[in-house]
Amino acid sequence: MRVGVWFLIAFLGLAVPVAAQAPAPSVSLEAVAMAVDAGDLDALRAASADAALIDRLRASDPDTLIELQLALAQAYAEAGLTADAVAAYEQALVSMMTFRGQGHISMIEPLEAVAELQADPAKRAQWLQAAFDIRERVWGQTNPNLDVYRARLNTAREAAGLEALIPSGGIRAGDPNFDLVDVYYATHRLPTGRPEPAQAYAGRRGPMAFGVAEVSVPRDRAPGSIPRPSVWTFEFRPDPNRHMILNSVTPITDRDSFFTRVTQVVADSERKEAFVFVHGYNTSFEGAAIRAAQLAVDMHLDGAAILYSWPSRASLLGYGADTRTVADEALLDDVAAFLTQVANETGANRVHLVAHSMGNRVLMRALDRIATANTDGKPTFNEVVLAAADVGVDEFQAVFPRILPTGERFTLYASQRDRALQISEQVNTMRRAGDARSVVIQPGLQTVDTTAASGGLLGHDDFAGSALADFRAVMWLSLAPDRRCVLETAQSDGGRYWAFGGGDCPEQEFQEATELVRATGAIDRALAKLDEDISKAAIAARASLIRKRERLQAIFGAAATPASPAA
Repeated sequence: MRVGVWFLIAFLGLAVPVAAQAPAPSVSLEAVAMAVDAGDLDALRAASADAALIDRLRASDPDTLIELQLALAQAYAEAGLTADAVAAYEQALVSMMTFRGQGHISMIEPLEAVAELQADPAKRAQWLQAAFDIRERVWGQTNPNLDVYRARLNTAREAAGLEALIPSGGIRAGDPNFDLVDVYYATHRLPTGRPEPAQAYAGRRGPMAFGVAEVSVPRDRAPGSIPRPSVWTFEFRPDPNRHMILNSVTPITDRDSFFTRVTQVVADSERKEAFVFVHGYNTSFEGAAIRAAQLAVDMHLDGAAILYSWPSRASLLGYGADTRTVADEALLDDVAAFLTQVANETGANRVHLVAHSMGNRVLMRALDRIATANTDGKPTFNEVVLAAADVGVDEFQAVFPRILPTGERFTLYASQRDRALQISEQVNTMRRAGDARSVVIQPGLQTVDTTAASGGLLGHDDFAGSALADFRAVMWLSLAPDRRCVLETAQSDGGRYWAFGGGDCPEQEFQEATELVRATGAIDRALAKLDEDISKAAIAARASLIRKRERLQAIFGAAATPASPAA
């Protein structure tokens, strides 16, 4: 690390001017969100001048404080108030160092933004140098993605009369312990034109675009987990052997070319599967692609993993903007057409849909359009999973009967611990369908309360983590809830649903049984495989295999001739 550059950054805490502010009326977080969303300079100034608000954010929500400071800086820059913009960016950088640590990766964009505002070539080179130093430390000196930023920095250094940097060389040592997963995507996000994969798409609306994202997934990762570098564990550099990383984003020029690629992937697979994942609120393109890759790997998908990424602002304060986006009629028409094409033109034998959080509004509204156009009454999709649905109960109850014919089965995963949906209820003044404190029950809907599976967590991602064994049973085998022995039947005023925590088999046994059935392709084949293993096993191992067969038969209720210890 270049000491002089970091001294410059550390010195910002003293360099930021602090102007005297007149007392301002109290500003609510809702007003802050609206101001950030609109880029309203006057409103952002008012929020930044509210000492009580700033103290509250500093104490309890520093991420929102940083977002407010960055929005103010951008608004100043767009208004041509360069000095004010630089001061605001500097203040945001001070907050980042205070709350996230010096050299945190989130500092890169503000540093580069300040560089763009500098008229002095030497100062511009200094700010770009600081940003490059972080990238180099986080990515590693040999990362080829550094090349474009090194060239940009060298141009600035040459303009300032400084020597160019010498590119680093070398390769990563050691054998790879990760797999590369292709996620085929459609998105209404506006391309940024930036070469960094994580920044390829913005949170603004654009025409539907297509492509493929490559994600590296460590082989030693625990199922359901998404390991990422963390400043709290002193991990500054993404390591594909340890972390999930979005390595590349490659646009595909048009819809026909996209579906040609996906169709080929499906054709080359044995099971010919496909699933489409629709992410939720406060999710970047990078985060959505990584989650889709995690699901594909943990499902042992044999076919095409597809992501639809709607233009979420990926911001805690972007809830209002995201709410308006998922109500965009033209966007929903596009999504309905895209999903229909996935079902009809990829050659997949089974097409599953998975929506998370606010993504359920996108999916349900798109399915409503598909249902209207579906005249033959046949299901278009197989399993449809609605996870942690951030959909108002009134909308859910009205729309669900209409979309029921579009899928062979609908599963709603809900939790009583879902803090995100509890906050959404307060914002929307309407309880959410994914909040199991009041269970939503509908004819044809399999509602599963995952609270007991949350393990003290927030309950917003149970389907992909702590409840993964049940999710797999749905996606792999289309097992009905009463055949998934990790669940127990529960009752409410509205009727029957299912819940974790009281099933009549251990989760590990259920997981082993479903994995064996998945691997062999059918329950009868799994039993036959065990029979064969029992017949060949030594006496010492035979008893264990017989117990495993009995557990499999008990879990799935399969009628087959029991194996004999002497077989």
